[in-house]
Amino acid sequence: MSEDEAIDPMCSQCQSKCCRYFCFEIDKPDSFEEFENLRWFILHEGITIHVDEGDWFMSVNNKCKWLADDGRCINYENRPMICRGYTTENCDATGGDYEYDELFETADQIAEYARKKLGRKKYEKALAKLRGESSTKTSTKEHRPPKPKKKDTGKIKDKPKGKDKAEGR
Repeated sequence: MSEDEAIDPMCSQCQSKCCRYFCFEIDKPDSFEEFENLRWFILHEGITIHVDEGDWFMSVNNKCKWLADDGRCINYENRPMICRGYTTENCDATGGDYEYDELFETADQIAEYARKKLGRKKYEKALAKLRGESSTKTSTKEHRPPKPKKKDTGKIKDKPKGKDKAEGR
């Protein structure tokens, strides 16, 4: 079988999208630190993160070294097993559900999602601690002078009611 016969004609319709990125499942983040790790990843070029049917994935948008400008594999006979098993039945061009529950393309999007999932107060507290602001705020509160007590006006606090006039007070 020649290379031309082996390549599905559908591949030319999508510009070989499957050869321009790869994606792998990651653990669902459930702490401030884990969300911060995702922010770090997404700050790198070509990285996106998405949630699909509750599962978390990281996509690395970087084309295969064997992908030629015309969208064909320059080393087709030696392609990896994952490439050999790939079909157009559910590919980017011909179908499949590529609508994600969530798609994150920026660090700010991850941070905002984390605020919602962890709770704004918990997130902001962890962020302040990360920035070193937590100890500053605590020490400021600890070193504040005590609030002044109410000024003593000389009034009698527990005087009996109705006896003032009779006793001449």
